Amino acid sequence: MAHNLYDNRLAVREPAWHKLGTVFGDQKPTATEAMEMADMLFDVKKYPNYFKKEDGSFQESIGYAVVREPTNTDNTHEPLATVGAQYTPIQARDLGKLLDPITAKFPVESAGALGKGEKIFLSLDASESTIAGEDHHLYWLVTDSRDGTSGLTIAFTPVRVVCQNTLVTGLRSAKVSVSLRHTKSIKDDATFYIDILNRTQESVVEKMNSLTSVKLQESEINQIMTTAYPKARQSNRFKLSDGIIPDDVPKNVYVDILKDRNNQHEEWEKRQSRIDKIKIDAMDKLEIFNQEFGHLANTPWAVYNAIVESEDYRKGSATSSTSIFGTRAKTKERAFSKALDYVR
Repeated sequence: MAHNLYDNRLAVREPAWHKLGTVFGDQKPTATEAMEMADMLFDVKKYPNYFKKEDGSFQESIGYAVVREPTNTDNTHEPLATVGAQYTPIQARDLGKLLDPITAKFPVESAGALGKGEKIFLSLDASESTIAGEDHHLYWLVTDSRDGTSGLTIAFTPVRVVCQNTLVTGLRSAKVSVSLRHTKSIKDDATFYIDILNRTQESVVEKMNSLTSVKLQESEINQIMTTAYPKARQSNRFKLSDGIIPDDVPKNVYVDILKDRNNQHEEWEKRQSRIDKIKIDAMDKLEIFNQEFGHLANTPWAVYNAIVESEDYRKGSATSSTSIFGTRAKTKERAFSKALDYVR
């Protein structure tokens, strides 16, 4: 199992499974102090893109580069992404200052950087709560992506984040799971949403418990599954070729279009087959959940947990962070949001 930590940049309260990082134990560091322990206070800057012309001169190009500044382990400028003019990074030190005031209530549990510094995260201890009749330890997760794939995210999770392979449950709620774009207002937006951490925990737990309150019909279970796993998208080239007949174009062009259309359709079928297999796996996990927890069988909570387990444990790239930041997290968010529709 890969951790994908950036040069061992991690600070945790208790040792992680990979035994990496700095362990701060019973200390109660602020967010900034924890980030300093993890050596993740490096800056990222936005620079204009340039291209080299044939005569050897350089000309400014479209877009900007997000670049990680040199660190004490890597004395190079590392390009992380290409972005537009409106993109505004938020520095790790500024994020730490925003979180410092609430760490007395929500102690820092972990802080770290992934890849080459393109993602950083902090998790804060939100204490214990009873959900679906079981005790859960809850955490707030704050992540920032500097590679253009997503923004600054504030979410709720029932596990401690120690690296990108740690299990994460993304909860889609306007009050507790937000993704902020890197615009000029990023600091103000982050200040506003970090403030809600003090005021929304009870409502989140109530929502989670509400998922145990009703039994679903088979059609409703299928609807949550379908929402979590929508059909694969067809490529634009496949769509553009739809409806073209031999009389519309020259014969040789039509032959090329038809060949490409067949290839595109074959690729779509492969993607759809993968989605169908994952969906079947989630249904199998729902059946197992129903057998183990009969009193929660076929509730929205059961369906949601089956999808989460399927996403967290199915095979994928060893260095994938999609459980936290990408496609797998979005699948879980869609499932949670749809599951809530049946208890509102």
